[in-house]
Amino acid sequence: MNYIVQAVILVYFVGMFALGILGEQRTKNTADYYVAGRQVNGFFAGIVYTTSLVSAGALVGWVSQTWQWGIYFIYAASAVTVATFLCWWLLGRKLCTCSRDLNLFTVPDFLEKRFESRTARLIASLLIITFSVPLLVTQFAAIGILFNVTTGLSYSAAVICFGIIVFLYVSFGGYYAVVYTDVAQGLLILLGVIILLTASVHRVGPSPQLQYQQIFPHGFISWPGADSPITPSFLVAFILLTFFGALGGPNYIRGFYSIRNRRAFQQGFTITVSIVVVLEICIVLLGLYGRIIFPEIDTADNVVYYMIQSLLPPLLAGIALAGLSAAVMSTVDSLLIQCASTVENDILTKTFRLGLSERRRISIARATVAIIGGICVFWGLNPPEYLAFLMYPAWGALGLSFAWVFFLGLYWRRFNKTGAITSMVTSSVTFVVWNALGNPLGIYHIQMALLVSVPATLIATLLTPPPRAETLSHFFAPSKVP
Repeated sequence: MNYIVQAVILVYFVGMFALGILGEQRTKNTADYYVAGRQVNGFFAGIVYTTSLVSAGALVGWVSQTWQWGIYFIYAASAVTVATFLCWWLLGRKLCTCSRDLNLFTVPDFLEKRFESRTARLIASLLIITFSVPLLVTQFAAIGILFNVTTGLSYSAAVICFGIIVFLYVSFGGYYAVVYTDVAQGLLILLGVIILLTASVHRVGPSPQLQYQQIFPHGFISWPGADSPITPSFLVAFILLTFFGALGGPNYIRGFYSIRNRRAFQQGFTITVSIVVVLEICIVLLGLYGRIIFPEIDTADNVVYYMIQSLLPPLLAGIALAGLSAAVMSTVDSLLIQCASTVENDILTKTFRLGLSERRRISIARATVAIIGGICVFWGLNPPEYLAFLMYPAWGALGLSFAWVFFLGLYWRRFNKTGAITSMVTSSVTFVVWNALGNPLGIYHIQMALLVSVPATLIATLLTPPPRAETLSHFFAPSKVP
């Protein structure tokens, strides 16, 4: 089985590298490298957004959490769906317009234009780099475990091989390569999930309620009770975490900059929400079926891997494994291109005003991908223990910090640079500090971050001067996406 599975994965990796070469051929300037020349159609935009959102954490971690918790994990899945809808409906339309009108490439670009503050740009850039690196490390760790359990390939070899492939196609092809590879990977993710769910239904049957209740009765209630594996307060915190993580993640939001026109936006919106709904339902069902098939397991995180091994023949197992690899790779490439644009565009070119040619800017971006990628591979091979407290809240910290900046920045004229800086700093610092302290007083990091950042942001905004009317005219004018 291992040889067939490895052959399928090899074909997958070669295909991704070939698409990366295609992306490199279309990359002529920084607009091509960072936003694919703003020529991404609706189908591609929807698939790219979805694959950036659906990482190994969703396909592996969320299945394992459903296995542990039960049916009420559907609340967290629903929170992601609602956040995705709101992000597209409320942010996407405006960002498609202002990113084109103001020539925005990155999330910090938006901050400096909206708040007229290089300080806001620099803080946003540092936050993106700080929290993207631990998120990348978790993806590399996931791919190492995945290949080790399912194919017998050593953990270290899997991390290194994966890193080389993704670094090459991202560094040379830029966002064009991300778009091409993510579309192929998105379709592969859907195929892999459908194959595994179909095999689970074939093994257990289409109506698993009775079997599930017999095995795990506490997991089939509508809300956690006294005997449930988690408490109601923990579930509320987790719902908030997933909601804000999906609502304001900068690597998702910057995808709006590349959409071609209004029609493409409408298509992308429909495709994204539809796929997210389907995937979230499938993920929860896989967790429930996994509990029936494997009522006891050494580590819950391995339930997907064991399902692939036991339910699928070698060829289908290889396709499902490629789907999981695609979930990891599509998240990694979006984070890497975000880091590259942050270092080159936001820090070197826009903050420190280095006069760089187009060719030099692209070279620096490519070098950034290689350097940050190398750091993440090194940590992925031997993840330091102190990163543990940062990895878990990184997604939520990024989402919460930038959700306020974008939503208030686009819908509250009074919101100013002091409020934006206060929001980013209080959200991120509270997240990290409170998590490092072990979430004292029974209050989780996301809850404490909200308790601190919301009043601090409002007070800072109202006690300082409002933005200039000329600045606001670029973001509140009744213009439309072309």
